[in-house]
Amino acid sequence: MAEYTTSARPYARAVYALATQASSVDGWGEALALLAAVASDAGMQELLDRPQLSKEQKGELILKVLSDKLNQQQQNLVRLMAENGRLRALPEVAHQFEIYRAEAEGKVEAEVISAFELTGKQEKAITETLKSKLGRDVSITTTTDESLIGGVIIKAGDTIIDGSMKSQLESLAITLSR
Repeated sequence: MAEYTTSARPYARAVYALATQASSVDGWGEALALLAAVASDAGMQELLDRPQLSKEQKGELILKVLSDKLNQQQQNLVRLMAENGRLRALPEVAHQFEIYRAEAEGKVEAEVISAFELTGKQEKAITETLKSKLGRDVSITTTTDESLIGGVIIKAGDTIIDGSMKSQLESLAITLSR
């Protein structure tokens, strides 16, 4: 969904502002999660890609699936995004919304990609280091990617720390080729 990040950010920012103002952040979070799930469904994506359907018809398809679970403002968001041809960005809007919520709550989600599975002690050390560096509560998710050879890549919000051996070797190769 990274290709939709730029187009999703203004929608997420506006929705988060509206949700905060109306004290309905949880309700909007749930609605956006539902919308993201529907928009991510393979069958729905196939329908959204059909050129025979108008933008409005595509929005109405999503509303038919979720109409009883969405309030008027949430339905208006779907209609607006349909009108602008942005329905495929709904999962990214939900993701960006959760980022805004986490920032407001002083939290950050971090993804740690390592060459090998991390021990609990290593995960705790990374969490504590990020917490002190970022000044927020940090929760991490870990994945492994053996192509990194060694080290880790940490993604926390807009911060990316690449301490992988693969990256270091690529940098060395570029330096040596000059």
